[in-house]
Amino acid sequence: MDAATRLLIEHECGKLPLLFAKYADNGDHAALAELFMTDGTYDRPFSPGYPFHGRDRIQAIFRDRPPILVRHLVTNVLVEVTGETTARGSSYLIMMSNHDHVTPPQKSNGIFVGGFDDEYRLDGDTWRFASRKGHLALHEGGAIPNFPPPSDEARGLS
Repeated sequence: MDAATRLLIEHECGKLPLLFAKYADNGDHAALAELFMTDGTYDRPFSPGYPFHGRDRIQAIFRDRPPILVRHLVTNVLVEVTGETTARGSSYLIMMSNHDHVTPPQKSNGIFVGGFDDEYRLDGDTWRFASRKGHLALHEGGAIPNFPPPSDEARGLS
C-alpha cells in the first residue's frame, strides 16, 4: 500500500470518533448509527461487556435515553491501517453532561475521562466502525452512571 492511500485511510477513520461525538452531542442519532457497519457493535464506556449489536440497537441507545446536555471532547486519535479494508484505532474522551437541564450554558454534573478502542471496516467506499469498545478511566464530581445490564433483546441478540 502506498503512503497516500495509507494517509487517506487514517484520515477517513480518524474522523469517525470526532463525528460520533458531534452526533451524540447534537442528538443526531440516525447519523451516529450510520457511522457503524450494519452488523457493527458498540460497547458503552459506562457499561462495558454488554455490546449492542447492529445500527438499530446502537441508535436506540441514544434515541431512547432522556434528553441531556452533553459534550464529548475527543483527543489522541490514533489509527493503524491493518489492510486494504480494515484498520484499528484508539482515542481518549472527556465527557461532561447535565441531566437536569438541556439548554446551555449549565453546570456539569461530572467530568468523566475514558476512551475507545475501535475497529474500522470499508463499506463500499465509506469507512465505518465495525466495533467501538469504550472504557472509563477517571471521574471528578458526580456519581458514575449505573446502567443495569441491558437485556439480550435490547442489545440486538434475540
